[in-house]
Amino acid sequence: MTTIAIIGGGPAGYVAAITAAQQGQHVILIDEGLLGGTCLNEGCIPTKSLLESAEMYDTVKQAEEFGISLSPGQIGINWLQVQQRKSKIVQTLVQGIGYLMKKNKIQVIKGQACFQSDSCLSVITEDTERAIEADRFIIAAGSEPIPLPFAPFDGEWILHSGQAMSLPAIPSSLLIVGGGVIGCEFASIYSRMGAKVTIVEMAEQILPGEDKDIASFLHKELEKEGVIIHTSTSVKDLDQERRKIVLEHSNGIDELTADFVLVSIGRKPRVAELALQNAGIAYSQKGIIVNEQMQTNIPHIYACGDVTGGIQLAHVAFHEGGVAALHACGQEARVNYRSVPRCIYTSPEIASVGLTEKQARSDYGDIRVGEFSFAANGKALILDQPIGKVKVIVEPQHHEILGISIAGSHATELIGQGAIMLHAEMTVDAMQDFIAAHPTLSEAIQEALHSTVGHAVHA
Repeated sequence: MTTIAIIGGGPAGYVAAITAAQQGQHVILIDEGLLGGTCLNEGCIPTKSLLESAEMYDTVKQAEEFGISLSPGQIGINWLQVQQRKSKIVQTLVQGIGYLMKKNKIQVIKGQACFQSDSCLSVITEDTERAIEADRFIIAAGSEPIPLPFAPFDGEWILHSGQAMSLPAIPSSLLIVGGGVIGCEFASIYSRMGAKVTIVEMAEQILPGEDKDIASFLHKELEKEGVIIHTSTSVKDLDQERRKIVLEHSNGIDELTADFVLVSIGRKPRVAELALQNAGIAYSQKGIIVNEQMQTNIPHIYACGDVTGGIQLAHVAFHEGGVAALHACGQEARVNYRSVPRCIYTSPEIASVGLTEKQARSDYGDIRVGEFSFAANGKALILDQPIGKVKVIVEPQHHEILGISIAGSHATELIGQGAIMLHAEMTVDAMQDFIAAHPTLSEAIQEALHSTVGHAVHA
């Protein structure tokens, strides 16, 4: 039986542990925090719980649109209960992972691990330090928020996302540095709960990696919620004593104040405390260097998830953890990033897979673009959610589907269809006889595909 030691109990680590254990290996999982990592405890799950509370509050306020009368005085937010609900969901899932560890006979050690050599770890626990030897190692240490170089996180005024989700009360004002996924999600949470939110983004648009006109739907809706958005703007100074923020843009310098500042400018691999040099593991500022099997330059040592500096998404970490574990157990496995869905749980939701229009034009030239608005979709009107559209990108010669982007209600669920299409390398022709249920939001995907070849649409 092979012993596999895994550093990190987040999405990559716990999936790797379960996968390796199910292959009959002896697995040791080491993590200094709670099982589930950032995703479960400070990221994906708790933020989506807060977003769902904001969505429910927004829906209740729109009740009269559906013929339901509510007294305005009855509508409010119990922030303590919102936080308790979030914590309960997190606790349930953490306990679920703990159950899977026991079920699969995985030895879990709470402690901080670093390499002594390429065959041994030093693990510092609460009351001791011990050496752990193993035949294979999988590094899944995750990532951590990047602070502004001139203003580190203080947990009081300058916050990272983990701190911003557990504020004692809804702030009256919040400045968000960075208009990427995390920044926009927190803007969508707090603006709908009554906070005055400002986003500062250095790029020309929020969600810089997404399709420009898809991101514009979110930009407009956030502004309708009262969010002030400064693009092509940078933060030059944060004065903690006066709670002053200094912004620089093309027209000069501005000053403003806010109760809190959330810095969401990205995350960096957590490698500093791993002593990788003791094992001879190659890495850079971007993360640990790996191949398609998630092997480092030391063949019996693997790395997966955010620590590699690749695509920082939990579902990518799940995939990489499984690949690393299978290969460490002697099976042929390699990663496939062809159809990775990108999901943003704002209002409206944004989801995409594959290439954006800009990327596709750069790679393929004269592409075909198909679009369908949710304003013409029966189910979207029934839901009173007509904002947004589906946009598909098609390769001109063989009509292969290259990318799908969606802005609108339930976009993060709908994108699963697009991910399957790209994974299977499907063409528009192959989808012509596909029958979509009516009335559904998913019809919009089919109609957008039809529009690339000139077919009529229906409501």
